[in-house]
Amino acid sequence: MTGFGYVPRGPIVEDRSQLARTFQEIGELANKRKVIFIKVDPEIEPEVAQQPLRRAGFHRGPDVQPILATLELDLQPDEDVLFKGLEKDTRWSVRQAEKKAVKVRAASSDDDLRAFFDLYSATGRRARFITRPWDYYRRMWSEVTSAGLGTIRLAELDGQAVAGALCWRCGEREVYQTAATNDAGRAAHAAYALLWHCIIEARRTAARRFDFGGIPADVTRKDDPMYGPYLFKRGFGGTERRFVGAYDAVPRMVFYRSYRTLQPAYLAALRLLDRFRS
Repeated sequence: MTGFGYVPRGPIVEDRSQLARTFQEIGELANKRKVIFIKVDPEIEPEVAQQPLRRAGFHRGPDVQPILATLELDLQPDEDVLFKGLEKDTRWSVRQAEKKAVKVRAASSDDDLRAFFDLYSATGRRARFITRPWDYYRRMWSEVTSAGLGTIRLAELDGQAVAGALCWRCGEREVYQTAATNDAGRAAHAAYALLWHCIIEARRTAARRFDFGGIPADVTRKDDPMYGPYLFKRGFGGTERRFVGAYDAVPRMVFYRSYRTLQPAYLAALRLLDRFRS
């Protein structure tokens, strides 16, 4: 028995009445393939998904995706209505960025991707999250943007990139997936102008919802690393959505427990490698 399976942000069903049967079939597949486990983490509310998961024999497992909750903004109102819906301080920050001559544009070259990578790497070091090498992001971002599945935008000050963001298009939803800024960008409120630009461009290209890409599962916890980004995103509006989290179908519990024991050491080694690479 080796390996494991993962259904990222799934399964996706047309009718939620299909959930119970779908989870059961995934559990049966785990047994058939003789894997250590198959992990699912559907974007479905806990009150809808928990009971079918447990009835199918799934166990709450470690999360792969860091996002268990998000804010979603309805993009159907007019642009001026959306702007009026911003919190007062957020509207001020968007206007300040405009006064400071922050310009936002779509990335169009490898040099633009490299500028975004440099911003992202710096943000990773500041916020202490793992980043991958440049070649990984160059290939991944190029594939996503060339396929029309996402757009990278840069906010520039005096011709220099000071903030950047990647948004994915997922059906009728635009997802604010990756963002970064430097000290000059923060001083110029560039991230505010950039996110507002992402929102209005999503609306102009027929998205119906804007997903801000993650907030703390408990928004009252100020010690959560995502609390600061949450305050920033909350200023643009939106309604909270919560997800059930990751659950595992486990054919053989003894192998699964061994994996759970070794996984923290593996992740620690990855973080150490990333620190040396930086």
